[in-house]
Amino acid sequence: MPKECVTHHHACDCREAKFRKLERENAALRKDKERLDYLEKSIDFVGWRFYGKPCHFDLRSTIDVKRKEIQT
Repeated sequence: MPKECVTHHHACDCREAKFRKLERENAALRKDKERLDYLEKSIDFVGWRFYGKPCHFDLRSTIDVKRKEIQT
């Protein structure tokens, strides 16, 4: 915590800024989840349409694997 955050007033400012940042990140993650849900439903629809069964392509696990590859 920066030195300015020691006083009560500045500590509140720092917390508020941190919460705003977390709220923005949370909103972005919710949008990502909505897009993934939509894509998974679309993939299942295509599977039913062309193959007579759902594809069950797990986008989340594929994305997690790619993230881990990038981080290493």
